[in-house]
Amino acid sequence: MVESPINGSYHILSIKLRTVTGPVHLFSVYALTLHLKADIKDTFYEEIQSDIRRISQNEHIFLMRDFNARVGADHNSSPSCLGKHGTGKINENGQRLLEICNYNNLCITNTFFNTKPCHKVSWKHPRSHRWHQLDLVITRRNAINSVLSTRSYHSADCDTDHSLICGKVRLKIKTLHHSKRKGCHTLTPKIPPNQKWYNRSAIH
Repeated sequence: MVESPINGSYHILSIKLRTVTGPVHLFSVYALTLHLKADIKDTFYEEIQSDIRRISQNEHIFLMRDFNARVGADHNSSPSCLGKHGTGKINENGQRLLEICNYNNLCITNTFFNTKPCHKVSWKHPRSHRWHQLDLVITRRNAINSVLSTRSYHSADCDTDHSLICGKVRLKIKTLHHSKRKGCHTLTPKIPPNQKWYNRSAIH
């Protein structure tokens, strides 16, 4: 079941799915571009932090779409957030995003899969014609094993200059632990001394 979208804004929209695996929160994020003033970007990332904070730690969360951030390929700089298959160099927006991820134990799923170089990037700079990885799928670090793949599809027609990013996820149903029932005592009825006599009398 899908609940009505909440906290909708031009840059962030979220919906909550009620599934057999528990609640799943999906965030569609259109981040601010690099050239905007620092105080404007501060407000935007504070809004993201506020939205993440309200989600219970035992509920699934996925942040997706255009983060306008390059997180780079330096796995050692943020080993809990970045896998070993990132691409390019980090920029200021990427640093801000990694700080959010580090603080909330989130990870950039795009960087955890050894795909072809063309499947790691999603946007081509109009002047330099270089491809970059701006569109990301982010989830909790302890849920990375539930993500089967994250890659771009350049042939998909999405009426945008960004390529389609697709993430495949398999969520496991939570096991319910029931309290152990106490053992039941077996009651053995006592046969009165005259029971055999009563049975014989009833036959006659």
